[in-house]
Amino acid sequence: MKEMKLKILTIILLMTTPLLSKEVKLENAYIKYTSSRTSVVYLTLNNTSNKEKTLVETKSDIADRVELFTMKPTESGTKMIPVSEIPIPKNSSVHLTPKGYHIMLFGIKSPLKLKESIPFRFLFSDGSEIQIYIPVESNSPNKEINLKPSSHAEKTSESSSLIGTDETDMSTYDSNESSNEDHSNHDHSGHEGHEQHNRADALAPAGIMNPHIHEKGKWMIDYRYMGMKMWGLQSGTSGLSDLGTMYFPFTDPTVQMPTGSLITSSPLGTTIPVLSPNKYNYMSVPTDMVMEMNMVSAMTSISDKWMIMFMVPAVKNKMTMASSNFDRAPMSSAGIGDVSFSTAYRLIKTEHQNFFTGMGLSLPTGSIDERDNMPMMGKQKVPYNMQPGTGTYSLLPQLSYNGNYKRISWGAQSQATLRIGKNDNNYRFGNRYEISGWLSFLVHETMSLSVRIAKQRWFNLQGMDATLDPKMDPQNDPYRQGGMRSDLLIGVNFLVTGGIFQGARFGFEYGKPFHQNLNGPQLGTRELINVFASFTF
Repeated sequence: MKEMKLKILTIILLMTTPLLSKEVKLENAYIKYTSSRTSVVYLTLNNTSNKEKTLVETKSDIADRVELFTMKPTESGTKMIPVSEIPIPKNSSVHLTPKGYHIMLFGIKSPLKLKESIPFRFLFSDGSEIQIYIPVESNSPNKEINLKPSSHAEKTSESSSLIGTDETDMSTYDSNESSNEDHSNHDHSGHEGHEQHNRADALAPAGIMNPHIHEKGKWMIDYRYMGMKMWGLQSGTSGLSDLGTMYFPFTDPTVQMPTGSLITSSPLGTTIPVLSPNKYNYMSVPTDMVMEMNMVSAMTSISDKWMIMFMVPAVKNKMTMASSNFDRAPMSSAGIGDVSFSTAYRLIKTEHQNFFTGMGLSLPTGSIDERDNMPMMGKQKVPYNMQPGTGTYSLLPQLSYNGNYKRISWGAQSQATLRIGKNDNNYRFGNRYEISGWLSFLVHETMSLSVRIAKQRWFNLQGMDATLDPKMDPQNDPYRQGGMRSDLLIGVNFLVTGGIFQGARFGFEYGKPFHQNLNGPQLGTRELINVFASFTF
């Protein structure tokens, strides 16, 4: 029934059409694929007549509004402004590109699908018009585009004409703004056929949760896996053996034991005790450990400058312990970690760059009282680094920068975890500071490769849990928890451009430390694995 009504409307449209233009040809036309409700149409208008033609209007049911725009340089930068017409000189062509005239689609009614064809009408000042179907493409077609009259008559093959391959990010364009306002904050950047918000490197590598402003009102659901494999004890930059660590005597400067010392010059001639640091041997040490965190977050943009995020982590730790009686035993813990809320504000947005600042708050939702079997000790509380939570509130300040040019993108992020007060067990973890820098190369708009260098420093605990004996295991010692580490990671990001998962993103990152200095004995980090998947709706 709907198809019959469509055919009848099409026939009525053709009967009432004043004149089909045969003097203007539309070549290389396509709608830029995007997952947002705003897109753009590029093409070439080729006037083969001996008189000037003028395009005055473009119509389509695909969007609420279809408007003509152009780019104009001003003292404050390039502005995108609407125009009432596009003149086409006689025997000439006009290319609709990101740096000149183009057609904007506002309020796209249903998600665009790659390769689908959308009907359009081009109306000219002399009363003529062209009715065609324009395909949805990721970038400029390199072959002839078949223009299909809406009457479904025989397709007309037109010769191809090169259009500038620079693309424009229109997904953040606010169509409700005044036409006289400056729209230079939209990414009219040279991306060689790649829209910034519709390319694989629009998000940072998998190990970085970089602030990202997307269309207002939409939500992004993000899943992250972060895994860290550790083995081999280390103190400073030097490695230690398991048995050597257990049998080597350590001293505790906070507990001094009396030893006899004869003071011969004393008139009493008695032995007066002299205090010296307590010497001890560890009863057990860790040999290897796997730390895993699965994080689910939801984020949304509340404006073109502000985003908010809520994250829930699930922590799972596994460790092997060696004891002084040559026994080995597994130890594990798991649970929900510290839930966090955060917000980011975009301070600067230019044609190629963004600069964000942000602040978050971590809540003490994770357990700090998990227990498991310990060598020679039975069921005991697991060490500090095995607990799913920290037990304290933490501030999470952040600064983030990213940029892009053509197929290259880059970024840097610094963040800190600042602990507030001690927890119920009378300690708090030391503050942590991290900085990362990365460089990505866009192989294709659906795939990018990245390399990242990260450095972090964390400090010893303040206070101590009275139920954790520091002489039992170095992991129980609050003075042996700090350190610093530098990592090198390589990664790959993907963007899904078709099917039911269209617009979804996922990526993988693998890395190893190239330097670490630990307040040991501590297990050294040997491998890092990061995975992410996100979907916007």
